[in-house]
Amino acid sequence: MRIADYIDENHILFLDGKYSKDELLKIFAKKFKEVGLIENEDVVYLALLEREKLSSTAVGEEVAIPHAKITEIDRIKILIAISKEGQDFDAIDKLPVKLFFIVIAPANQMQLHLKTLARISRLMKMTNFKSRVLAANNFKEVIDILKEEESKL
Repeated sequence: MRIADYIDENHILFLDGKYSKDELLKIFAKKFKEVGLIENEDVVYLALLEREKLSSTAVGEEVAIPHAKITEIDRIKILIAISKEGQDFDAIDKLPVKLFFIVIAPANQMQLHLKTLARISRLMKMTNFKSRVLAANNFKEVIDILKEEESKL
């Protein structure tokens, strides 16, 4: 699987300002609906919120991967959010999160959900995606960087 196959320019958010974790989850859920990836943003918001109650999805090094499984979809849906100033997202290393991969997966496709999370993790650890994308200034640039860096995996 390739992350780039699930992302287009509409699936990228540049976050301006500071938001609470709850506000961020609402922004992400609303974006899924705005771009036509889901019908009901409340379902996504509540699923992401429940997952965050288990433990923060901020994995450290300024990256978070909020994710959840829902029954209302039949394929993986992914957004990327970039916050140049960083957001407090309860990261284990206490650093503000600057890069979010938001993933919702069909509830009955656990294997694909785990593969997607693993692929994102490899992208973060084995490429220069994070540093390059944090310097990006537009949606097309983010997509180009994603495709280029992911091809190195």
